[in-house]
Amino acid sequence: MKELPWAGRDPVVSAVIPNWKRKDDLIDALEAIKAQTYPISEIIVVDNNSDDGTRETVEARFPDVNFIQSPHNIVIQALNIGAKTAHGDVILHQDNDGVLAPDSVEKMLKVFETDPSIAVVHCKNLYYDTGEVFDPYRWFGPADHESGGVFDVPSFHGNGALIRRDVLEETDYIEPEILLYQFERNISAKAIDRGYRIVYYPAATIRHKISPVRNRGWSLYMTITGGLWFLARFYPLGTALKKTFYYMVFFSLYTLKHRTFKEFYRGLLDTLLGLPKVLRGRTVLSPETVKILESKPYETSLVKYGSYDTIRKWLAGRIGRAA
Repeated sequence: MKELPWAGRDPVVSAVIPNWKRKDDLIDALEAIKAQTYPISEIIVVDNNSDDGTRETVEARFPDVNFIQSPHNIVIQALNIGAKTAHGDVILHQDNDGVLAPDSVEKMLKVFETDPSIAVVHCKNLYYDTGEVFDPYRWFGPADHESGGVFDVPSFHGNGALIRRDVLEETDYIEPEILLYQFERNISAKAIDRGYRIVYYPAATIRHKISPVRNRGWSLYMTITGGLWFLARFYPLGTALKKTFYYMVFFSLYTLKHRTFKEFYRGLLDTLLGLPKVLRGRTVLSPETVKILESKPYETSLVKYGSYDTIRKWLAGRIGRAA
């Protein structure tokens, strides 16, 4: 593996934040970026056509921020636009409701120096109000989350991640069919297949506010399309079919609990309609890459933990109403 692109000098960091109608949270996110102990050379906000005064507020309070207004909501494709606009060696990507600890960028940058094959470093996500660790797939235990270790992972959390821009260019950024969920897995799969590493560094942290308004149907739709298209694009047929079964178990239980039948069927239909385009770009990952991706299972974690949590909450609600 060749040396880092910024060998012999300090890396230039560009921050990219996609945004949609979270003006106040975005301001907190920008202030935290401005307060980093390592200087952020440029900040790019790609706004998905917000109508809550976001642009006016950002331009008034942060005139040096490069504010890009999309004419419509392009969701995570905003990252592609921001990353292609950026001049930095490293892209700091985070959600508009994430608040970085002041030294997080500095800490993550030091991890890159340990191995030039590292493509992405992501930090520990904490719930903003409680400080609890956000780890829905249970990939790590409490001792790991509290350690100063560097852990190889098959994917990363996009809220509070440093991504090498040269790797994004080499892997051709995010596929155009991806709306939001699975974009981290797409970047990771292509990078790992080229010999790069994705790592988790819990010593760096970001607090995540989480949207107070959850559109369950939209979340399900994005998970269906993104998840099934990911398998179709990258996985061997047999493994893809097995994992599709796992997905369907989770999707069905989720739909029954949240009554998201419309989005469930729409997601399956749009997945089938978009499948020919996805298959035209199909690139099957090497067996070695698939093994790495399966070292921390995703679909089976959804079934094991997501389905378990769904059933547990549903039963608790039924028992509560009966009482």
